[in-house]
Amino acid sequence: MNPTKRKRNPEAARESILAAAGRLLVLNEGALEMAWVAKEAGVSQGLAYHHFGSREGLLQAVVNEFYDRLEEQVLMAPLKEITAWEERECARTERYIAFLVTDDLGAVLMTRLSRTPAIAAIEAERWQRLINEGSRNMADGQRRGVIASKQDPALLAAMTLGAIRAAVTSAMQAGKSIQPKALTRETWQFLRAGLQLNEDS
Repeated sequence: MNPTKRKRNPEAARESILAAAGRLLVLNEGALEMAWVAKEAGVSQGLAYHHFGSREGLLQAVVNEFYDRLEEQVLMAPLKEITAWEERECARTERYIAFLVTDDLGAVLMTRLSRTPAIAAIEAERWQRLINEGSRNMADGQRRGVIASKQDPALLAAMTLGAIRAAVTSAMQAGKSIQPKALTRETWQFLRAGLQLNEDS
């Protein structure tokens, strides 16, 4: 073996390809080709296919990485420093909206990629995970007496997450400037009625 030949780190190569795909999806408003990604990442197309199998496989990996970050930083973060239920969930909502607005992939995923069959399947799986986690959160609110609604916690979680996402998507599609604090306030005015919220005891 030529001692001067440098062996590429497989994990570093994969991360480089993934990052390049994310940048190109944003620049091209959801369009992506493996040749573009390979050139952007400085690798061969063969290596890109080796790591992700296909264009669809690469798209799925980008979307899964986006949701991993969203869940870790926002939706499944415990936020233990905030003890009042509504205050905590308002803070989570604001973080959620801010994440979708500030992460470049947020707008592309919500307004374009979500209609792609390969992505729709991932979205459905991830959405169910979020509803399951949200259901536990809603049940906690009901036990505390903060949520007066007797509706099934999973249904309350689905309606809450759906309302937040719909508000952000609508604003994005309309080309409106989104202020997370203001949109959180408007969204919670709506959610308070649906959840029949009481003040934290």
